[in-house]
Amino acid sequence: MKKNNQQYKFAFIASYKEMAEVAKTVRDQYQLNYSINVGNLPGCLDIVRRKIEMGTDVVITRGGNVLKIREQFDIPVVEIEVSAIDIIKALKKAEKFETKIGVLGFPNIIYRASYLANVLGVKSIEIKINSIDESIDAVKKALSLGAGVIVGDRIAVETAKQLGVEGVLITTESHECIIDAFSKAVHIAEVRKKELAKAEQMKIITEFTHSGIVAIDRSGIITLFNAQAVDVLDISHEKAISKPVNEILPEFNFRKTLDSQEKSLNELIQFEYQHIIVHKIPIIIGNDIMGVVATFHKLEHIQYAEKKARKALMEKGHIAMSTFDNIIGESKKIREAIIKACKYAFVDSVVLINGETGVGKEMFAQSIHNNSPRNNGPFIAVNCATLHYNLLESELFGYVKGAFTGARSDGKVGLFEQAHGGTIFLDEIGEIPLNLQSRLLRVLQEGQIQRIGDDKIISVDVRVISATNKDIFQLVQENKFREDLFYRINVLNLQLPSLMERVEDIPLLVKHFIKKISEKYKKSIIQVDNEVITKLCEYQWPGNIRQLENVVERLIVESVDGKIEPVNVDDVLYKGMKYNVKILNLDYTIKETIEKALKVSDNNKSKACKILGIDRSTLWRKMKKLGLE
Repeated sequence: MKKNNQQYKFAFIASYKEMAEVAKTVRDQYQLNYSINVGNLPGCLDIVRRKIEMGTDVVITRGGNVLKIREQFDIPVVEIEVSAIDIIKALKKAEKFETKIGVLGFPNIIYRASYLANVLGVKSIEIKINSIDESIDAVKKALSLGAGVIVGDRIAVETAKQLGVEGVLITTESHECIIDAFSKAVHIAEVRKKELAKAEQMKIITEFTHSGIVAIDRSGIITLFNAQAVDVLDISHEKAISKPVNEILPEFNFRKTLDSQEKSLNELIQFEYQHIIVHKIPIIIGNDIMGVVATFHKLEHIQYAEKKARKALMEKGHIAMSTFDNIIGESKKIREAIIKACKYAFVDSVVLINGETGVGKEMFAQSIHNNSPRNNGPFIAVNCATLHYNLLESELFGYVKGAFTGARSDGKVGLFEQAHGGTIFLDEIGEIPLNLQSRLLRVLQEGQIQRIGDDKIISVDVRVISATNKDIFQLVQENKFREDLFYRINVLNLQLPSLMERVEDIPLLVKHFIKKISEKYKKSIIQVDNEVITKLCEYQWPGNIRQLENVVERLIVESVDGKIEPVNVDDVLYKGMKYNVKILNLDYTIKETIEKALKVSDNNKSKACKILGIDRSTLWRKMKKLGLE
């Protein structure tokens, strides 16, 4: 407690001088951190006002002070509770006057006083007051009912003395009560700081997100209207907040979501001169709807983002550039793979290419296409691991007007339709989500697709070549890949050898890459030490041909006087290898951490995100990369 309490400011407001003295003794003895002031109503309110200006986190006081401070200020107040012992002591003191006792004061001071008086066999009259103005009438009433002495809080006792009546103050002298109140104050300060941090975090998120956000309560009153909402809708924050949403944004039809308690996604609305895509999500606690949150974008912004994503996806174009003549190698395994692939090119069956990362799976797919009767048709390559499920689905199958977020006014032709008459290459097919696999199965079985949001069936004539570096059969056993789809994509199977299975091809590949890269950088390589080739042949090549090409490129760039020496290979390979090991170790640690978070949260991804301190999209990408999906 000593360590934590120094981070915050606490104000102890004593109702009377003696209480302040006890508070000082406790503070000094236990090295607590609070300022001490003596003040009762109404003066204590001015003290609190000053303390708030000075940055006080929590106020500690008792009695009527507690009730009135809570009414007038937005600051946590911890009450020093009056114990039964405190009341009994005051009643015993009042007994000596041998008269009926009037017990007066704020409810939180005289609580249980009548009961305790009965236990002690003392005749009493209990009158609660809620303000200073009531104190005089309360004392007079007690006197009229036969009370000869007043027991109560400071206001009641002082009022009694002004009327010439004896009074006994209910005091708080227990060190434990003060220590307990201070402990509660520390806890409240810590919780409040966390809540303020969360509120600030939420404020930053809502204000700096690219989405417009509007939230309403169950009565349809706007409670949140972020900066992007102001920008998109051209409505000021002041005009929107605390106003009925149906008056400000009737086009959004929040009432429908409040009444149905069902989410509404990808709703296209027209707001004045622009089109907006809106998601409306009800906030439901238990069985009660507490409000609705809506996020939205201008349709043109979504279309621009989608255009950029499609451009990145289609960078390789619709033309297959590689042929079997471009595949370098004379080893038995690579020649066998080429011969088999040539046979596959002459038929129209589905092909599954297996092989490690970097062995040239797409090069073989392009070569099969270019050596097939479809060589005049399009060749479209899609990496199934680089796109989220929603975007992958829309890219493969297309959509109709208004079908989902960003839907163009004229809809969109999917990649299967664009590949009509040609070949579509589905790289990393093992990454396709289960709920999309059934749609892919229909294409393979029936040659038909259906655009998102449409009930129309479109026939397509497409050859499918897929590739993976995973064991698809193992994914089937783990229920991560449909068994029927596996048999459909695995009609013809082509296993590509790793670079270590064709070591004798490394000198040919190095020679090819040196020629290619030297021309690219206009840099002449006149000498390659034999030991360089030996070292390259001895390396394990986890990244296969792609890694070899990258290494050769670096050797050329770093070469001096057109020479590549063995020492250059050591620098490039083994410094890089240490780096790769670090990356692999890091990936393993991240994977282990995510698995633990999912286990602790019973596989609840939202809870796992809170544990890890990341958002859902980041968790999804990492799980995808590490094979946890």
